[in-house]
Amino acid sequence: MFTSTTRDRLSTIIVSLLVVTISQSSSFAEDTESEYPTQITLDISDGSYIYEMSDSSSTIISGAIADESAPHSATWELLDSFSTRQYVDFTDNLEFESETDSWKVWSFSIEINPIIVGPCACTIVVTTIDDSGYMHTKLLSIFISPNTHQLPPTIHIYEDSTEKRYSQRYIVNAHSWTVDLAEPIFEYTFMNSTNVKCSDVESQNISDLPDDLIRLNSSQLSFGVNEDGNHGGPFSFEIDLTHYPDGWYDFVIYATNPLNQEFAFDCASIRVDNNPPVALIEGPSTILEGIAAVVIDGSSSYDLNWGIQGLTYIWSVIEVGGGYVSSAIFVVGTDERSISIYPTESGTYVVNLAVSDQAGNIGRNSQIIEIQNIAPIVRLTIDGIPISSNDEFILQKGSTVHFDASGSTDTSNDALNLRYVWRVNNIPTYEGESREFIWPDGIEGEFILTIEVIDDDSESSQISILVKDGSVDSPMSISIVILILSTLFFSYSIVNMRKQDNESDIPKW
Repeated sequence: MFTSTTRDRLSTIIVSLLVVTISQSSSFAEDTESEYPTQITLDISDGSYIYEMSDSSSTIISGAIADESAPHSATWELLDSFSTRQYVDFTDNLEFESETDSWKVWSFSIEINPIIVGPCACTIVVTTIDDSGYMHTKLLSIFISPNTHQLPPTIHIYEDSTEKRYSQRYIVNAHSWTVDLAEPIFEYTFMNSTNVKCSDVESQNISDLPDDLIRLNSSQLSFGVNEDGNHGGPFSFEIDLTHYPDGWYDFVIYATNPLNQEFAFDCASIRVDNNPPVALIEGPSTILEGIAAVVIDGSSSYDLNWGIQGLTYIWSVIEVGGGYVSSAIFVVGTDERSISIYPTESGTYVVNLAVSDQAGNIGRNSQIIEIQNIAPIVRLTIDGIPISSNDEFILQKGSTVHFDASGSTDTSNDALNLRYVWRVNNIPTYEGESREFIWPDGIEGEFILTIEVIDDDSESSQISILVKDGSVDSPMSISIVILILSTLFFSYSIVNMRKQDNESDIPKW
C-alpha cells in the first residue's frame, strides 16, 4: 500500500485542501501577523499645510510605533511625482516609551525644513519592517508652500509586494489629497513596460498628458473612511486584465485638481499573469509491486512567461476501485517538484498534479499508473530434496517425511505475509509453510498433493506432485509397457532382415 500519514483520507477532504491551499494567497504567518498589526501614528492630519518658508522655521513631526517587539527597521520618506525630497532611517533613534502587557510603544520625530525641501505636494511614507520580515506603511499627504492653492494634488500608489503578479484583475490601492479638499479627477494609462520600468513616465513633460487616458468616475472609486467626509486619503479601484497578454506593464495614474488644473502622477510596474502554468508528469505507467520508491517527476512543469520561480506543486495519488477512493496521499509545496510512490499494494492509481503560479492560476495534469502484483514462486522440498511440479514421490505408509515450502519467494512487501495451503486430492488439509507428513487416512495407492502459496493480494501459485504408496507393488505403468513392446518389435525386425539375406544365397529350385 502507499505509506503516508494521509492514507485513507476521503477524496472530498483532499479536494477541499487543494481548493483552500490555492485560494489563499497569504501564508499562515501573514494571517497571524494581520491579527495584531503594527500601529504607526503621526501627530499631524492627512492634508496638513506648512506655510512658513523662512530659514529659521522648521516643523517637527512626531510619531509612534506600537508592536510586540522593536521594529527591525524604520524609515521616513517625503516624496512627490518626480523624486524623494527627504529620506531618513530612524531605526537607531527610536525611543522606548511604554509597555502594556506584551504591547510596546516606541516614539520618534522628524524635522522638516521647508527651505531645504522646497514647495511640494508630498506624500509622507513611514515604513517599518517587523522582526518577522513583514512591512507596515503609514501614508499621509502634506503641502509645503506659501501659496498652497497653486499646488497639484498628492498621489501615491502603494503595493503590498513588489513580487506580486496579477491575474484577471488589478486592484489599485493609492493615496491622494488636494490642498483645498476638492475631489481629484483620476485618470490612468496601462501600457507595456520598457526594459527600464516607468521610464517613459519619468521623462515626460509635466505639462503634457498622454492621449490615451482612461477617466474614472466617482462610482468606480472606493475611498477609505474619512471622519470629515472629504474625498481624500486612501482609495482603490479595479482594472480588468482579462484581455491583456502576460507580461510587464506600467500603470500610471494621474490626479488633477479641478480647481486649478494642476496634476500629479505616480507609476507602478506590475506583472500580468493570466495564463496557467503547464503541468507535466514524467514517470512509468506500469510499476511492479515492491517496497522500493518510484519517483514521479513534475519538474518539467513551467510557466511560459514567468519560468518556474514561485510555482507551487500540489500532488495527489488516489487509488480508485469500485467507485470510491480507497487510499490517497497528498503533498503540496514550492519544492515538491517530484513525489515518491511506494508501490506496496497493487492496483490502479491516478496521479494528479496541479501547478499554481503566484497569481493563483492553476495548470493540471494526471496520469494513470498500474501497480502490477507479482505472483509468488513456489519452491518445495521433501526431506531437503527439491521437488518440481508433476514429479512423483514414493512414500512408505507409516513413515514420516518433512514437506517444506518455506523457500517460496515473492516481492519483499508480500514475502512476510504469504499463506501456505496444502491439498490432498484437491481437498484443503493443512496450512503452514512446512510440516511433518504421513500417509493420510482413507487413501489407498496414490494421491495428488498440491501446495498453493497465496500473497496478501490473493495472487497465488501452486505445484502438484503424485505421491505413491511405496509399500505396495505398483502396476507397470503404460510408458514402461510401450518401451518393452518397442524393444521387442525392434529386435524382431533385425532378426527377420538377417534371415531374408541368408535365404537369398540359397539357389532356387
